[in-house]
Amino acid sequence: MKHNSTEEINVLTNQGEHKNFLKTVFTLRGSVTPKVIFRVIVTVLFSVFVMILPEAHPSFSKISISVSPFEYSSAVLGLLLVLRVNAGMDRWWEARIIWGSIVNQSRNLGIIICSYGCESVSLRRDFVHWVAAWPHVMRASLRKERLSKSVINLLGEAHAAKIESVNHMPSFMGLVIAEKLSAMRSQGLDNFAFQRAERERALLIDAIGACERILNTPIPLVLAIQIRRFLFLFLFLLPFALVDQVGWLTPLITMIVSYPLFALDEIGAELQSPFSPRNLSHLPLTTICSTIERNLLEIAAERESLP
Repeated sequence: MKHNSTEEINVLTNQGEHKNFLKTVFTLRGSVTPKVIFRVIVTVLFSVFVMILPEAHPSFSKISISVSPFEYSSAVLGLLLVLRVNAGMDRWWEARIIWGSIVNQSRNLGIIICSYGCESVSLRRDFVHWVAAWPHVMRASLRKERLSKSVINLLGEAHAAKIESVNHMPSFMGLVIAEKLSAMRSQGLDNFAFQRAERERALLIDAIGACERILNTPIPLVLAIQIRRFLFLFLFLLPFALVDQVGWLTPLITMIVSYPLFALDEIGAELQSPFSPRNLSHLPLTTICSTIERNLLEIAAERESLP
């Protein structure tokens, strides 16, 4: 079985910002700085090369660019980067809303069956276990991982192996749960409760479909190419405009300008894949699935404790 070691390592990246301002400023965990620092260093080294080039070859001393075009192009570049970040943030937030609905719909299914289902304790417990395993299967499907131990503990190795053998695991789970609802209906499940439970089951299928839409439809490549070309040209030409204006401060100014631009570009790219534990600030799906499992098992236990 493949463990979610990457998610365990990056668990703190899913937390909110620290109340201490300076601690947030200087933290590296959850920051894009390690991912962009090499690009910033290369840009600074290139600015040093541009700065010393006229001294090594006087013929290059005439190469100079006015700083005025950069004043206008920087505004356009900033707007494009904000567009990229906003597009990524929209995807991240939509994914979080979808998983919030998965939490609610799973709980609703468990409550409906435990409240209005048939009197058979074994049937109710089995149904709740399948519903509790469904989010774990969704997570594995979105991340293209093996099923976790939680699924094996809930359903057994035989059922887990069967689930992994199918082409689309979440749909198979939906089919099994629909069959169990039908069986419980024939054994006394109230018709209204059956219709309500079936509605929640259908919404869970809709939820995984929405997640797959986000996963399989990245931000258009043409936009990413254009933004990064613009960024490359801007930072490539910037030292030629700065060298006559600030002289030896050119590398410092280049670093101050390039770092936030590279960071915004990387943030936009990171937010595109909210399900992958390899990305910063990914959705804590393991925690969410464990919460659903714990809540459903508690609901089933409470129901069995009632007379």
